[in-house]
Amino acid sequence: MDKEKERQSGELEEAAERAAAKETGETKAPVWRPQDADHADRKMHTRRRVRNAQIPEGTIFYHAKPKPSISDKGEKAVAVYARVSTKSDEQVSSIENQTRYYKEKIAKNPDWTMQGIYADEGKTGVSMKHRDAFKRMLQDAAEKKMDLILCASVSRFARNMTDCMEQIDNLKSMDPSHPVGVYFETENIYTLDPDCNQALSIHAMLADWESDNKSRRMILSYDQRICTGQFPVSDLLGYRHTTDGDLIIQEDEAVTVRFIFLARMDGYSFAKIAEILTERKRKTLKGRTDWNERMVSKVLRNERRWGDLRARKTIVINYKKGKTMKNDGRREGAYVPDHHEAIVSPEMARAVHMLSGARSADGVPDVGVIDKGGLKGFVNIDPCFGGIDRATILQLSNSVYSEAEYACLEREAKRINGDVYSNIFSINLTGYHVPHSAYFIGRDTPTLTISRRHLRFNRKCHERFGGGRKIGFLYHPLLQAIVIRTCEEGCGLAWRNAEGSPIVDLSAKAFCGAVYEEQDWISGYSFRFRGIMRERGNSKAMIFFLDEPQIIADKAAKKTGYIPYKNSGSDADPDTAGWEKRRNGMPYAMRKHRDKIVDGLSEADIAEPGVIVENPLIGGIPTRNEIRGELRRLSMLMQEV
Repeated sequence: MDKEKERQSGELEEAAERAAAKETGETKAPVWRPQDADHADRKMHTRRRVRNAQIPEGTIFYHAKPKPSISDKGEKAVAVYARVSTKSDEQVSSIENQTRYYKEKIAKNPDWTMQGIYADEGKTGVSMKHRDAFKRMLQDAAEKKMDLILCASVSRFARNMTDCMEQIDNLKSMDPSHPVGVYFETENIYTLDPDCNQALSIHAMLADWESDNKSRRMILSYDQRICTGQFPVSDLLGYRHTTDGDLIIQEDEAVTVRFIFLARMDGYSFAKIAEILTERKRKTLKGRTDWNERMVSKVLRNERRWGDLRARKTIVINYKKGKTMKNDGRREGAYVPDHHEAIVSPEMARAVHMLSGARSADGVPDVGVIDKGGLKGFVNIDPCFGGIDRATILQLSNSVYSEAEYACLEREAKRINGDVYSNIFSINLTGYHVPHSAYFIGRDTPTLTISRRHLRFNRKCHERFGGGRKIGFLYHPLLQAIVIRTCEEGCGLAWRNAEGSPIVDLSAKAFCGAVYEEQDWISGYSFRFRGIMRERGNSKAMIFFLDEPQIIADKAAKKTGYIPYKNSGSDADPDTAGWEKRRNGMPYAMRKHRDKIVDGLSEADIAEPGVIVENPLIGGIPTRNEIRGELRRLSMLMQEV
């Protein structure tokens, strides 16, 4: 009260002084109250209150309970958690010893009853993802099935500091009326003791650090082993590994592996192969009998099945979250050809891998070449298969000619294509040109369009060939010609789908790439060709000459009016509005000579099967008939088991 009166008196004096100064016209500097005056007052009052505080008479104090201890009396349902990180004999012994030890410990305490033992064998402590027993224990704790958990050490509970502290907090606070404590025997830490947090944090951090250090040691160990030729190996379907690092074939499992490769080569889908293996109850490495497409695909991609070894294909980039990635050179790696005995040949593996991304309903096709007759030198291929390129086609075509025949063929090809002027003259039409065949393409013309990735036959081609499901596809790189022909139902290129509808668009990236390279075409353009039909008895053939294209150009070329459609740039002339000068036509003598070759085809020529040859891109693999015979044998073996 005294302070308040003094403050009011001071304010009145200041007001009187201001009034007097106003009357006399005098000015006086304002008097400011110190900024911390109130704070000083509060401090003074606080000190006075503390000094004068007294305990009221009759006050009753309630003292805190003693801190929780593992030795506290009272009945408790006690659980045990044990974990080892590997399934080695030594670790199995460890987990058994832990179980036995804690059973006896609980039995000796009259206040404790065994609630259950939760054991994770061969599980890492850096993540909870695969620790099923640990997760089951936490669920049981949430349902109040236990009061206490015994664990050998903090590192056995978790090696991830975040997980460790989070789960211990959950056990204490999920039900405040029924907290569940964990006792770590090695560190003598009881988590319900409020004074344990600092020690627990330190030990959890050390367990986390040790796990991180172990990860770095393993990376260094792998680097050292790879650099010294001690490549890590492990069991997989078809193989078991020895202590010396060798892989030994397991014949029963090898049957499954061979069946998968051969079935894929014969055109079976991943889903169909998985269905057959599941039906036959073929076991995986882990003993499962239910197969899926991904499992089949993994068997086909693993290089150890064909005898090679790639060490460290993947690397761990976050061991706590289990994140891995393909080893793109970040760490040491190695590839060892012919490391061990193969289950399938490398050639078979290459053939299977070349089916990826292509139409593979018919599997790996046989490659053939016509070795006689009017179509000699034409290569019989499936253009949708990935295992072909320009060099392969040239090599196969040239293989059926002698040196003299090939030289003669080169001269013939140059005359036919107009690269050299023909020495064959017409008596009365010398100097006349036959118009370019592209000028005759109309709605009723059978055509083939070639783009960088696709072949497209129009419906007129299908109408001319009738309702057959397959056609033979031939290509001659020197004569620059494609021939399609009737063939047996069981071989050739799919021409109609299962419903009988024409297949007009075929994905043929590898073949189209080979043609573009051979013809020196610019990849941005497409090219359309007129088909010339020839029927001989029951056989039909349609020929497309690739030196007379109708160019399907991009918008920029159409604006300029002239089209440089070859990479060399020499086939275009701006004065001819899109065609080089000779593209207006072909000398009549050359055309007549070409027609003579076409018209000379006999029924025997069209039906000539040629010979099946080895594809240089793949190597020696079984023929289609040999593959199917081996599949039948393996199928019988799988049925017997």
